[in-house]
Amino acid sequence: MLNQFVWVIYPYLCLAIFVIGHIARYKYDQFSWTAKSSEMIEKKQLKWGSLLFHLGIIPVFFGHVVGLLIPANWLEAIGV
Repeated sequence: MLNQFVWVIYPYLCLAIFVIGHIARYKYDQFSWTAKSSEMIEKKQLKWGSLLFHLGIIPVFFGHVVGLLIPANWLEAIGV
């Protein structure tokens, strides 16, 4: 039961909260959405950390995409 919650129910719950939250924020506070940078990026101490964080997220995202696109029989063929 715990595995089903963690790997099936929880991801969909997070995705639903993400989508509903964005829709609600847009509906009730539409004019607070801007393309301006946050104050965090303007601080010199956090500039490199923010840059490295975002550069690290890109390979992680594409690694997950590639992992989802590999056919299951290929994984079985190499013993994974």
